[in-house]
Amino acid sequence: MRLSQFSLLALGAATASAFRDTSPFFLASTSELLSASAQLKSATSLLDDLSTTLSTCPTDYYVIASQPGVHATDFSARKSAPRLAAKLTGQDETIRSATIINEVAGILETKQIRSILESGCGAQTTVIDASSGSYPTEFGAEPRVIIVELSSLPLGSEREQQLFDNDALLSDIVSRLPSKKYTLFYLTTPREFEENDSPVYQQQSDLYQDTVHIDLKRDYAVHSRREETINSSLFDEYQYFTPGLFMGLIAAFFFFAILYVAFSALLSLQVPYAAFEKDTSTTVQKKQQ
Repeated sequence: MRLSQFSLLALGAATASAFRDTSPFFLASTSELLSASAQLKSATSLLDDLSTTLSTCPTDYYVIASQPGVHATDFSARKSAPRLAAKLTGQDETIRSATIINEVAGILETKQIRSILESGCGAQTTVIDASSGSYPTEFGAEPRVIIVELSSLPLGSEREQQLFDNDALLSDIVSRLPSKKYTLFYLTTPREFEENDSPVYQQQSDLYQDTVHIDLKRDYAVHSRREETINSSLFDEYQYFTPGLFMGLIAAFFFFAILYVAFSALLSLQVPYAAFEKDTSTTVQKKQQ
């Protein structure tokens, strides 16, 4: 299950790279945390989920790693951060829950999670600057928040090696924790791209194959639209019978049908002419009496 979740970074690298202003988020804990993985989530929504998850203070130590300047494509290869991948894919048996958010829209800051743990769990904070190359061997009593500020990744060819070194440093810090009950937060910020630098994977093709498949790249849309214009009729271009006109015709049909029945009934009336003459026979009889 966790292996399939972590593989989203590799399988969806081309899709996720469409969002340059997003960066991934990872969480690994030795406790059971109800936090679901997702492909895309906003920083505000993610912070709300973490607030609910951390309200119970599930572990003794909370390691918050801040890795600036990365993108989801940086983690498409497992060798870029092998120790982190081991915690997220179930290879580390001490990890009981893991969360992967491939694309976080917005910035989830370290101080936001730190504030939740300090106010809700009464944890103390230790800040480690990875660029200094040194960090304390003792982290103090629990509960404690350990913030690891990792160095930013370069844009050149040394990018993958720097990410590997940061992963090794973070793993060493976690291994020195006095308690085996810990939660690891891996926060990132979006990567800055150079000009003409696209994170989308471009497949290398053979020049000889390009000449064979060059017809597939031609735009036949213009020809198809031109043929449709020539072969189309007026009934294809215009709509003569609209719904309103159709309803009006039906109403007119019933109206004229009613008029026809009414006039037919009037014309069928037959009155004899004697009905309008005055009957004098009864008055003559009365006078004779």
